[in-house]
Amino acid sequence: MNVASIIEFFESMIKSTSMTKNEAAYGAGMAGGPFDPLVFIKKPQVILRIVNLFFSLIVFASIATEASYKQGTCPMNNDGTACGYGILIGVIGFLSCIIFLILDARFENLSSIKIRKRIVVSDMVFSFAWSVVWFLIFCYNANEWRKTSAEIEAKSEAYLIRISLAFTFFSIITWSMIGLLNFLRYRQGVSDIFENGYEDPNQENIPTEPYHQAPFNNNFNTDMGYQANY
Repeated sequence: MNVASIIEFFESMIKSTSMTKNEAAYGAGMAGGPFDPLVFIKKPQVILRIVNLFFSLIVFASIATEASYKQGTCPMNNDGTACGYGILIGVIGFLSCIIFLILDARFENLSSIKIRKRIVVSDMVFSFAWSVVWFLIFCYNANEWRKTSAEIEAKSEAYLIRISLAFTFFSIITWSMIGLLNFLRYRQGVSDIFENGYEDPNQENIPTEPYHQAPFNNNFNTDMGYQANY
């Protein structure tokens, strides 16, 4: 399976999981359709978002509940920065997933194409950026764990650090996949606007007839003896 077939697969998933049967705009139907929880939960970005939420929770919870960290020392080579970054990145990732899940749920009811575009672009940029952050923190923490003494690695709760490192690595992949999905949603939205002529429902009642100026009455105010001269 090459890259092109993977992209086509994701594009077909985005179109097939649109919550309405109207023309899609940035991976969603036109505003006003009913909210279907079953269709919503099957959306690719929603599934990945929930996965990322749990991954982030596992990462920061594994570090925070480790016995050595509770006692004030970081088990990763006694480097407080490694533990602090791991917890911070995990918490921010967890909260951002909740925020974007809320936006995903409200996305179908957004009639403004500009707002949809901003959400998709923001999601795409943040997801790609956060996948890079996960990569950097994985490299840093894995290097510090490699330097950790064998005595600490042999402790019974050392498996928690290994779990945090594993799910940090998994997060690199899943956040990158969300970034790719949003890139495809953005590309689809741009092509649909130009090809299908999608119009903002808020502009349906705007009058399109040209303005006609009322003709001048040359006999205006004739009672007062005034005659317009041209």
